[in-house]
Amino acid sequence: MASRCLLPAAGALMLMCFLPAAFVVLPGVQTPALRGAKAQGGASFANLSMASIATTTAAFGVAAAVVRSRSREGKTAAKYTTQTILPSLAWIKTGVRASELQPTELKALTLAGNDVLIGKTEAGALFCVGNLCPHIGTPMSEGADVIGDVIVCPLHGSSFKVTTGELIDWCVSPPIIGPLTGLIVDKKNLLIFECRQGGFLGSGEVEVLVDTNAKKAYEANYWKGLLDAQGKDDGTYY
Repeated sequence: MASRCLLPAAGALMLMCFLPAAFVVLPGVQTPALRGAKAQGGASFANLSMASIATTTAAFGVAAAVVRSRSREGKTAAKYTTQTILPSLAWIKTGVRASELQPTELKALTLAGNDVLIGKTEAGALFCVGNLCPHIGTPMSEGADVIGDVIVCPLHGSSFKVTTGELIDWCVSPPIIGPLTGLIVDKKNLLIFECRQGGFLGSGEVEVLVDTNAKKAYEANYWKGLLDAQGKDDGTYY
């Protein structure tokens, strides 16, 4: 019951805040405008009051429209593409010169959304492979060994040829645990990337040939799986 009484009172208070000061009526106080309106007759006073209320109502309407407009501007309609994204290959500069890399040294980079690992074999040959082990995505840069032209994953000892990505050993360490973890994932080769030394006669920085649409393609496949599961085919979601 108390809340019902408070609501009209609150509304009246808000209305008084928007009324011109000349027409705010306080107990025992008569403003010049109020006295003048009363002197001209009740009809004139009523007209002034109605005009004031109309002005206040219009102000409330404008304020509400502004709030609604800002609310709409603050919301972004989420929409994701599920179309097939074709590869777009390009040579991307790494900012690293081959002369800066020592034999068996590795350097991890992200090029156009691709996690790559550039390095040199024991013989000093430049190579570039995917930085993530195809087993469970362990970063090769976190302690991988380069032995000859073979790179060995630091977690489970999987090894691959850096020239072709060919799998040599799959999850060989630690004993028992490594081979068991290898059973849950199909054997795969390591992803490799073409690389070269740019500049005049190969004297510049290392460049890597990557798919610049790889990230977009991954995201499109990801959302297509989610949206297909919901029966959606227009890029939106529930």
